[in-house]
Amino acid sequence: MTEARTTFDVGYAAVERALVETHRIPRKAVGAFRGRLGALQKGGLFGAKNMPGKGKALRYRPDLLHRVIFACELLEFGFSPAVILSVVKSAWDRRLRRIFQDAESAALRDPGPSDVVIFMGGVHLMGDAFTASMPAINSCVLGKLPDHIRMLMSMTPDDQAGVPPRALVSNLTMRLRAFHNALAASYMDELRAEGAPPGGQKDG
Repeated sequence: MTEARTTFDVGYAAVERALVETHRIPRKAVGAFRGRLGALQKGGLFGAKNMPGKGKALRYRPDLLHRVIFACELLEFGFSPAVILSVVKSAWDRRLRRIFQDAESAALRDPGPSDVVIFMGGVHLMGDAFTASMPAINSCVLGKLPDHIRMLMSMTPDDQAGVPPRALVSNLTMRLRAFHNALAASYMDELRAEGAPPGGQKDG
């Protein structure tokens, strides 16, 4: 008997197809997109325990999926790979993992004011590109977003923190819904290719 899977995981091909669909990557640009993801992985996006080149194909579990989804959102905003890796290294365990867990919980409900929004205030990508510094990362439910945006947009030139009235905002729960919808089809394709039944387990 082949050992059954006890937790959800998925291979790279299925993840890539889901990301390509979610971010609407043109077919001619898929190779370049794959190269960016590979460079981020080699740079440590998934942590020291999940570095490539260890002789075993990486299986993507929820934490790794969340990391690559976050990286893709930052790529959409124009963050450099160095800044993305710096943000993940500095903030994943301290803050980002919990934000994604909250966003996943909200994704089980219908879209609405309880969706989790992630936002980065005072972003200055020109400076960050040179220093690989980390932007301030926060989250809130969608229903409370106007209050947070109002506060960020009220920053004055003489603010002691030197924070400009600028923010990058993404409905993380909605992005997760889109990714999971795309992943469902590619994951089923993977299972069929492996000869596994729909439950994700293989018969010996």
